[in-house]
Amino acid sequence: MSKFYELSHILDAFSTLKKEKWIEKILKSVKNKIFWDHINSENIEEFKEFVRDFNSLYYLMKKKFENKYRTSWERYFEHLREVVNQVLKLPNPNTNKVLIAIAHDSIEDTNKTFEWLNEDYGYHVALAVQAISKEKWQDYTDENIDNDDEKEKDAKEKRNKKYFSHLKSFKTMSKHIISIAKNKWIKLTKKELEEITRDALDVKFADRIHNLSTQWDPTDLEQVRKKVEETKIYFLEISKETNIESYHIIKALILNLEIQIFNTQWKVEKVVKK
Repeated sequence: MSKFYELSHILDAFSTLKKEKWIEKILKSVKNKIFWDHINSENIEEFKEFVRDFNSLYYLMKKKFENKYRTSWERYFEHLREVVNQVLKLPNPNTNKVLIAIAHDSIEDTNKTFEWLNEDYGYHVALAVQAISKEKWQDYTDENIDNDDEKEKDAKEKRNKKYFSHLKSFKTMSKHIISIAKNKWIKLTKKELEEITRDALDVKFADRIHNLSTQWDPTDLEQVRKKVEETKIYFLEISKETNIESYHIIKALILNLEIQIFNTQWKVEKVVKK
């Protein structure tokens, strides 16, 4: 007969675990949604390994992003936490997705590398994070363009075009991950490739959902429009193909932003006509 464990007893076993209400909330959600609310002698070690990994990643990302803020003036670290929350709300969460979510900007926006993620958290997490990380825009120009805003903008557009090309379909993202794996001398089975591809995409959808939910800025309607159009072009088709729940959420957020844009323009036009 399997022995069952309470979450509080498991956490007590981690003497170095710095308890925060949010971490405990996430661990309860993981226990409920991923482990079907049953931590027993068969899966206790898997759960403990996840707790160790998530705890270390959480505090490392918190430190790395502690002085960074988004354009909405939200602490950037709050974005990482919200992506974790969203991943756990979407269908079929797993422990790898949760780790990918909290670390999804580590390669792109900090000095942490693929090699670090691979060594400490495994190639599943490392490949997924790398796959949804933008390259440095400086790699898309051969010129020294310091203080040249137009050339920097052009380099970023080239970078973004290649980045979003991987989001055309499940197949294109899989090819992207295969390319990264080959470059890192990692061999993947067909099952591993499918799982990593799906996990990377689902975290990317969660990331886009939170971005759209915080996108509204009545003082910069052009930027809001740009994000809406970008989402329509690159996210609707692939989310409909691979994660229908994400598709419906993204579509609803787009509609909400379009309504807000229309209402703001109508109010401005009304004032001008007066």
